[in-house]
Amino acid sequence: MENISANKRPEAVFICSSAFYKELPELKGEEYAVLGRSNVGKSSFINHVLANSNLARVSKTPGKTTLANLYKLEESMYWVDLPGYGYAKAAGDEKHRWSKLIADYCEKRPNLMGLLWLIDIRHVGVKADMEAFPWLSDLGKPLFPVLTKGDKLTTNEKKKQVKAAIETFGFKAEPVVYSVNDHMSRDRFWDRFTQWRSGL
Repeated sequence: MENISANKRPEAVFICSSAFYKELPELKGEEYAVLGRSNVGKSSFINHVLANSNLARVSKTPGKTTLANLYKLEESMYWVDLPGYGYAKAAGDEKHRWSKLIADYCEKRPNLMGLLWLIDIRHVGVKADMEAFPWLSDLGKPLFPVLTKGDKLTTNEKKKQVKAAIETFGFKAEPVVYSVNDHMSRDRFWDRFTQWRSGL
């Protein structure tokens, strides 16, 4: 496994998008799912952490990521951006398809190594995340929690929310606090992600 440091981030390449699990190509290498509730900032996170503003489509309107988007980060690693969960205004058929796509990928994908679980740091413990957590835990896949939108809170507020996340979800390690307006967030993420990945 290639070691990724803050000074050597992978150059991501978009592979494809798919609306259904059965349409996803078989990949040779480790896969990591990027998931979180609708409007948690997944697209912005992906673009920033991979230093490419054109990779994922960003929208202020919830529910815009409706497909599984595959990105190749290196020869042996892929990220799969899954639709956000918990968007109440989505049509019933669409919500069912999104839920099935997420479930099928996370439950059936043979090369899935772990889950990057994005949580809005301002709203730790919201209903959508509380409902998703038992299922995520039952998957038996390692969780790498990322608290997004860190720039929206003061330093003391962030400390309180990190503590709340640990207490609410029982994280063994402190979640990474991420802000797309802070390039140091990117370096901290890759240091922590590399360490986490090497222990899988």
